[in-house]
Amino acid sequence: MAKKFFQLNIFSQCKKYRIPLWQCPQFLFVVMSLVIMFSSITFYAIGEHYVTDPRIVAFAVLAVSMVLFIIAFIITHSFENLAEANRMKTEFVNIVSHQLRTPLTNLRWATQALLSEDFNVSEKEQNIEYFDIIKENSARMENLIDDLLTITRLREGRADNKKSKVSLMTITKEVISERESAAKISNIQLELKPSKGLPDVFVSHPLIKIVIENLINNAINYSKGGGNIFIELKVLGKQVRFQIEDRGIGIPIEDQKRIFQKFFRARNAIRAEVYGTGLGLFIIKLILDRMNGKVWFVSKKDKGSTFYFTLPIA
Repeated sequence: MAKKFFQLNIFSQCKKYRIPLWQCPQFLFVVMSLVIMFSSITFYAIGEHYVTDPRIVAFAVLAVSMVLFIIAFIITHSFENLAEANRMKTEFVNIVSHQLRTPLTNLRWATQALLSEDFNVSEKEQNIEYFDIIKENSARMENLIDDLLTITRLREGRADNKKSKVSLMTITKEVISERESAAKISNIQLELKPSKGLPDVFVSHPLIKIVIENLINNAINYSKGGGNIFIELKVLGKQVRFQIEDRGIGIPIEDQKRIFQKFFRARNAIRAEVYGTGLGLFIIKLILDRMNGKVWFVSKKDKGSTFYFTLPIA
């Protein structure tokens, strides 16, 4: 926090928070620091004039300066939290309105078509197509809301993060069983490589299940044209490593450094018209950071991706 607080590029910070310079926390801290320095010099000059022992004056000036700096830090930190909350609120409104616009437009179009006087009820195939549009876009909005709620609960500490000994193998098998039908529809085979004597990890069961679900969902969604997805768990020292490999569209090298950022999606994923909120990998990293885990990946465009994460053994 201290490193973040004392960033020298004040103007970029003000631009980040989208507020005027005089309201920027970093600028306020600099101003308050100058005021404290001026006050300390003034206090020293007055003390030197009225107090005979210079050591008492120096100690008093140092004590007053420290107290004022602590007060300045607390006040400025509060302003920074308010500015960050305001920035996140603006970002949230912009992103959600953008993410919801397309499914809402599709829902309105399909509904208007069904209610139109020209609509032919007897055409069963056309009816199914319209209802599929409604179902798909409703699911898109539901997924977005679920992801946003997950992020909010994690950041506010309201998520079910109670840790216990759990088996990654058991959770992985459970998720594979739940996603098997979706994989078969896309002509994809989920292959879990068994690992004998795999120890338990000390994590939150619901949160780690979210991590595995998101990784398997991504592998299925971005494996265009079918194929196999390989999942492997193994022990590495004092950690258990989860690995999932697909032969999908991959991630362009220029997009890889931003792949864990909130709402970011690689350009080839957008071009391939694969639906996503841009929150899945952000949530994965958020959870693993809280579980003392680590996540990384290796990917090549049009060749596929391999995602890894590690967790400490219980």
